[in-house]
Amino acid sequence: MKILMLTWEYPPNKVGGVAAHVEDLSKTLNEMGHDITVITFGDKEESEVRDGIKVHRINAKEGPDITSWVLMSNHRMQKKGAELLKEEDFDIIHAHDWSAVTAASSLKEIADSPMIMTLHSLERSRVGSIHSEMSKLINDLEWYGSYEADRVITVGEDIRDEILHHFSVPEEKLHYVPNGVFAEKFQEGEFIRDEIALDWEVPVLFVGRLCHQKGVRHLIQSIPKVLEKKPEVKFIVAGGGGGVEHYRNMAEAYGVGDKAYFPGFVPDEQLIDLYNSVDATVMPSVYEPFGIVALESMASGTPVVGSYVGGIKQTVVHEWTGLHVEPANPDSIAWGIEKAVSDPAWNNWMGKNGKKRAREKFTWYKVANETLEIYERALG
Repeated sequence: MKILMLTWEYPPNKVGGVAAHVEDLSKTLNEMGHDITVITFGDKEESEVRDGIKVHRINAKEGPDITSWVLMSNHRMQKKGAELLKEEDFDIIHAHDWSAVTAASSLKEIADSPMIMTLHSLERSRVGSIHSEMSKLINDLEWYGSYEADRVITVGEDIRDEILHHFSVPEEKLHYVPNGVFAEKFQEGEFIRDEIALDWEVPVLFVGRLCHQKGVRHLIQSIPKVLEKKPEVKFIVAGGGGGVEHYRNMAEAYGVGDKAYFPGFVPDEQLIDLYNSVDATVMPSVYEPFGIVALESMASGTPVVGSYVGGIKQTVVHEWTGLHVEPANPDSIAWGIEKAVSDPAWNNWMGKNGKKRAREKFTWYKVANETLEIYERALG
């Protein structure tokens, strides 16, 4: 099968989880014998073969605002897709999120091929409500993508229900397919505990964009509460997103600046080492359609303390592979962290359970097979 993927981010350009999802799905489908082409945003127009995947980057220099930038870049994605269609046919056009909708809907008509839409999150839940013209446009593009697509894939059950309710998408058109993880990759990390903590400290890890959606504010508010009972805990708050200085200053204001280390964005290879060197990973998200960090941590054998929201409800099993806590509740987050690190034997047991669950339930081959079934249904 020949598949054309459209995505605004693709490695090495990584901002959120979409890049990793598209790359890992594409690599797995390629290994299964399918021909994958990706069109994505870049700093200039260029093409390469990356891990067997044909990757075409269009010139996507920023515009006056995010919607203008995305719509302009979609025009260029459409142009590149039309050029490719002069040379070859594609069985499936697969768009990822609202940022590829207009290009995908046009290429669907040019190619006369089914369009698949994967929605990784929704604007109304990311920002709380549709409160601005920009949010309304993004919301409308999400609706338009779900309308134009022959099949809609969601990465979580909660977001599936949101789409069903808000966009009135026919239930038979919607499919829940979770993210996957290459579990073996996360079992190869080095133990670097002495590089991130003193010998008496217990490191706890946060990974993600430093923004409201990820609940970073609530995590920092929980730190003094944790330290009251467990002064040996140290927090590594890893991630970019423009909020590093804001949250570092917030930690200083709460008097815990010396117990919260902000390394910024961490490359994959270093991140694997971190997962393998901490006692727990904390995910205090207020909105999390899936949460790939939970799978990566579990695959590393590290328990997860995660908010009972979105995809975390499906990946983390309470008191088996980690602990669920209440979102936006610093007291509950502190309770979960304290409990996770208080009993090393139980912590190790949860880590082993998580590693087994990630390896058996969330493989990319399982995800790829389920995606192929959806492709085949769309093709009739």
